[in-house]
Amino acid sequence: MKKKGVTTILLLLVIGGLIFFLVRKPKEDVAVDENTDTPVEEVKDEEEAMPEEEEPKVEEPKEEEEYTGSTDFTEFSSDTQVLGQESEAKFAIEQLEDVSRDGFHQFTFTLTTEEEEEPFVTASYLSSSNVVRVDFQGISKDSTGIGYQQERRVDKEGVLRIYHNISADADQELYDIGVAKSTIFHLTSEQIEEGKWYVMLQVKYPGAADVDIDFGSEEFSKDDQSIVGVTVEDGAAISGYSYGSGDGLLKLVWTVTSQVDNPIPSVGATYNEDGELVVTFESLTTDRVAALGDTLTLPSSIIANVERVGDSSVYTFTGLDEVREYKLSASLSPNQVILEIR
Repeated sequence: MKKKGVTTILLLLVIGGLIFFLVRKPKEDVAVDENTDTPVEEVKDEEEAMPEEEEPKVEEPKEEEEYTGSTDFTEFSSDTQVLGQESEAKFAIEQLEDVSRDGFHQFTFTLTTEEEEEPFVTASYLSSSNVVRVDFQGISKDSTGIGYQQERRVDKEGVLRIYHNISADADQELYDIGVAKSTIFHLTSEQIEEGKWYVMLQVKYPGAADVDIDFGSEEFSKDDQSIVGVTVEDGAAISGYSYGSGDGLLKLVWTVTSQVDNPIPSVGATYNEDGELVVTFESLTTDRVAALGDTLTLPSSIIANVERVGDSSVYTFTGLDEVREYKLSASLSPNQVILEIR
């Protein structure tokens, strides 16, 4: 009897141990997705990992809001708006995010500094280019990821893109928010912590413009290229230019205007018998670039000889080592004719 009793006790202990192990099984073993062998805690889409009845606690940066008509735009205007004041302080632009809000698009620049001053920033509407320009002063570094003469598309309800323009000063950065038509905006700043600021530009959606525009070529080639646009009768004009180069590409940008909804002038490009690329603006009221002089000296020893013939402006590019592929295109807000040679 004594031996039988001991055996019974041992069996009870074994059964009890099994029950205890099942009840106390480690949590991380339970939280495994059997299909992937990946712990549920590692799912990157936080919203999907939450229980259905629980709302996400953190708003997604790119979440778009439908316009309800309840946004108060009383602080918005088309007047020039200024933050901070001119100083010796230096700032770094660390990041740029844009997101759709209720009736407006918000652009948020993250700036850092070792100084105590607020960033010196100006926002103004340039009617000739259909852009809201954000002018940063005292910038020592720019890490938005948008290179000079490059863009990030928005294309929502008349807010078209954000374009990184070229500035004359080394510590100045210019960002142009392209809009389809005149609109209002609001510039604010917020100090997040010591040495870190948010600069926020909110641009009211102006609505898309219904304009039929020829944007030129989409591909590089050595063939003749052209853009059918406006002429002298429409007030077509060239008001300025900029250029840049890198990775074997030369980019020349003419800033253009007109007195009608379409600001892009008629222009064509072709190689002549000497292998020189000739770009001709057929009909312009004025060309302020041509008024600067007879030549434009560009990178890689390329020179553009400029000539005004009646209402036409002719740009002849010399110094090309061979007949090279190029692309002649146009863009809106800012309004540009773009020549790229590679």
